[in-house]
This record gives sequence, structure tokens and C-alpha cells, in this order.
Amino acid sequence: MIRVFHTSGDGSGWAIDEDLRQIREGLRGVVRETSLADAQVVHSPFWMALAMHPAGVLADRFVIAHADNPPFFYLKQPEFVRAQEQVDLWVARSHEAEKQFRALGLKVVHIPYTIDPGLFFPLVKNREEKKVLRRKLGLPEEAYLIANFHRDSEGGDLHAPKLQKAPELMVMTLERLRDLGADFQVLLAGPRRHWIRGQLEEKEIAATFVGQGGIAGDDFGVNILTRPRLNELYNAADLYLVPSRWEGGPQSVMEAAACRCKILSTPVGLSRDILEPECLFRSAAEGAEILAADIREGRLAGSVEPQFRAWETNHSAPVMAKKLRELYGHLSADPVFAGRTLRRRRRFFSHLGQARHTMRRRIFPAKPPARVSLWHREGKWAELDEIITNLRGCLQRCGITVSEDPDPAGGQVLRGWSERVGEGSNIIQFVVPGGEKLPGGIPVGATVVVPSVQDVVNLRRQGCHHPVVVLPLVFEGDEESPEPLVVESGDHDASLRIWKAILAGRPVLYPAESAYYEQVFHAGLSYKNAEELAAGQKHLLRDQKDFRTLARPPERKVADRALRSLLTILSSP
Repeated sequence: MIRVFHTSGDGSGWAIDEDLRQIREGLRGVVRETSLADAQVVHSPFWMALAMHPAGVLADRFVIAHADNPPFFYLKQPEFVRAQEQVDLWVARSHEAEKQFRALGLKVVHIPYTIDPGLFFPLVKNREEKKVLRRKLGLPEEAYLIANFHRDSEGGDLHAPKLQKAPELMVMTLERLRDLGADFQVLLAGPRRHWIRGQLEEKEIAATFVGQGGIAGDDFGVNILTRPRLNELYNAADLYLVPSRWEGGPQSVMEAAACRCKILSTPVGLSRDILEPECLFRSAAEGAEILAADIREGRLAGSVEPQFRAWETNHSAPVMAKKLRELYGHLSADPVFAGRTLRRRRRFFSHLGQARHTMRRRIFPAKPPARVSLWHREGKWAELDEIITNLRGCLQRCGITVSEDPDPAGGQVLRGWSERVGEGSNIIQFVVPGGEKLPGGIPVGATVVVPSVQDVVNLRRQGCHHPVVVLPLVFEGDEESPEPLVVESGDHDASLRIWKAILAGRPVLYPAESAYYEQVFHAGLSYKNAEELAAGQKHLLRDQKDFRTLARPPERKVADRALRSLLTILSSP
């Protein structure tokens, strides 16, 4: 049997712990779980847990890692720079994520998210049985109930909306739905619902919160509901609403589908794998119109059974077990796995390396360098000059001294346009569209920083496979204009124009085949053809205020934090 070490879960019984449980259950009798020192394979249900283990030890093992969010999102997290090189095989949980991994040139296998069919299942067969269940739960019996159980508030600020979950879009959609004259109520559950509960109360939208209310502080340890109770709530609801900007799942799409509950979602993560096309929306206006039609005439009634079958066929726990066993069944034929087979004499050094790594993290936490060298000659590209100027500002705010020393003596080098090529992992190369024209190309061993995910895709198409981080260093927008920015089909060099448009409050219309969604999110729309282009322009002009409110342009404080983190990671052993 192949010897496997599993990294830790999230420790709170949520999604990653559940994934770890399903992985272990699915591989029972197929692999032998061991310590890290004895393992041939390191299998991580969440790739960020790999940071708990020394790079040298991981390099001797075949590393399999699950990504709980799409990889385009992770490109914006400096921690992902190491994972791009450490992980031998990525596990994508949706077809969206699988496609993105392939675009990045990373080896991937598709093993979808799954849930236990014994935990989520239909409880009611008709409207009368639903009323009985609602009576038991203390919910309004006759209302059209729109449910959402996602955490909507940031952990660090319970009165700020959580960026990923986009509760602002949900509130906008419900406001528009009320303006259409629809009669409905909202069903909320789970911890950290502070922001949306306050917004619905302020806007006088009727809502029921299932949990212990009146907690001003963090209720994470109080309002996590049991799965049997969540199963009852899905069955009691008329529809489950997902307004997220991005998702790996969400699990709630599978759970609602398994309970035969209608679902309306933005086209993210698993939503496009499970939901019928009529159950996807991109803006508050679109969402409200679909909801109003369902309340009025049952527009989404026909989606329930196909979605239940899609979940049952592809996303129930036995599916994950089958695919994991297939993966390990073919692993011995993988040449990389064969090359990583652990030799017995390395076990002692593996134990020692792990002990040193753990001690170093606890006693000597990593810090960014106090000084860096910056190599850049102005005048070649105005865009790169602007980025380097903003980079200097970030470094100054982080308290990092900048020099132009041509010989950094092993320190970090930040390179823009420069005849000094250099070589080694201490070089961070800043690139804008067209960056392949740099003198001498991108230095060997360098880490590349680009303004957007589309720029990463461009580099991969050009054959550049350096580790890449997305770090927008664009802080000044264009002049305000009522006209949306339209990115033409085939234009893959628009990232800086998009950032400047969003900073100026202009919505963006971009080609659907591009990777610009990861910049724009809910601040614009995609189009596939001339007809959708014309309709999208009208939509953006009509609802410009909504798109402007939902925009999330680059912020200096976010850039400072990301740069500091990147320098810390690349400076640590």
C-alpha cells in the first residue's frame, strides 16, 4: 500500500474538516496512513496547510493538494507562490477550477465536492408538508422564503460585508424584488450574519434569523447549526440565494439541491456544474426579475429535479471515494511519484527537518527584509513607471528601505525595466502587458508580479512558467465617464485600463472567454457575441449605480499587506 500523510483540516468541523473525513473514508483499505517522515505521499485537503511543513521534506514526497477556491483567486494570495512549485497534483473541485488550473499549466485532476446523502435529503413532498415543517420551526407558513446560510460579515469587522460572499448584491436584489411588488421574506441562519441582518432591518425587509440573536460580538462558536437543523431549513425554504463573487463550492448549492430546494446563484464554482441555466444571475436587476417570475408563476419549478439528479450523480460522497481510489490506483505509474519514493535513510532527517521548521515558526516568526534593491529605468513604458512609483510608496509605508544597489548580496531584488538581468530566487520581476519584451527576458528563478489574472494567462501562453503573484499596484483612475469601458473580444492586454475604469467608477463589459472576471467581479458584465454586447451596454448604463457600488478597486492598504507578505515568504528559508 502507498504510505500517505494527511495534513490537518480546519479544526472547526466545517468544510475542510468534512473534506478530510471524506478523503480518509474514501481511501480506507487502499492506502496506509503514516507520519510525514514515513510517507510517500502528502495529501492535503487544503493547500495552505502545506506551510506547516518544511519545503525540503515536501520535496521528497509526492504532494497532492485540494483547492477549496478556484486557482485564479489564489493567484492573488502571496502564499500561493510556493504552492505552485510544491504541489505535484492539484485536485479541482469544479469544472471551473479544473479549467483554470489547466490554463496555468498546473497538473490537475477533477474530483468534485461531495456531501453525505445521509445528512441532506428531502423531508417534504408538497406545500402542506412544508407548512407543517415551518410550523414546527416557528417560520411563517405562507410566505415565499428566500434562504441564505453563508457567513456575510468579515471576522475582523463584523459590520463589514464579506468580500467573497457579496451580501451587498443580495440586499440590492431583495430591494429590487420589493420594488417589483413581490411578497417575500428572508430566512437567515449561521454565524457572522451581523452585516446583512442590520441592512435588512434598516431597509425594512422582513427576515427571520434562526439562531441566538442579540450577540454584538463574534457568534462563531454559538450560532453554528447542526446539519440536521440545516437540512430542515433547506426543506422549509422556497429558494436558496447565492450572491457570491467567487466560490470553490459553495457547499450550500449541493445541500439545497439534495433537499430539492430551488436555487438562484451567480455563475461561480459548482453553480455552473449543478444548476440549470435559468437559475444563474449576474446582477441585482436580473436576480430580482427571476425571483419575481418564480413567486408569480413558479418559473424555476422545472429546475428542481434536474439539479437533484446532477447532485446525486456527480456530488454525493460515493463519487468522491470512487475517484480518489482511481487516482491512487494510477499513481504508481506516475514518473514523478516514482522519483519521489522515500528512501529509508531519509526518515531521521525528515523528523529533524519538521522539528526545526516547527520551532523556527514558533520562536522566530518570519519577517520581511528591512532593505531591498530596486532595479528600474524609467521611460520605456509609462504603465510600468506608474507601477514602480506606486511600489516605492508601498515599500515606504511598510518601513522597508529601498536602494538601487546592483549587488544585493543575497537580498531581495525588485526588478522592473532594467538592463541588469540577474538570476536567482531572490528576484521579483514586475511585469505589465507586453512584459515579454524585457531585456534578457524574465530572470531564471524569479518570481513574477503582474496586475491581473489575465496577465498570468498571457504569460503561460507565451511559455513563461515562473511562479506568479497577482498584485495590483494601480491606484489612480481615469476621468469619470458615464460610459462603461468596453473591452473588445481578443483584447488580452486590458488589465490596466480595467483597473483605471473601476477606480473611476465606470462599469466594465468584457469578453466571456477572457479571465477578466477575476478583476471585475460584480462591477460589470461579460458578453459572448454582438447581441449580448449591445444588451450589456444598455444594462450597465441603466444600472450604473449598482455596478459602481459593487466594484472593489485596488486599495493601497491591501497592496501594502500583500507586498509585505510576499517579501516575507520569499525571504524566509
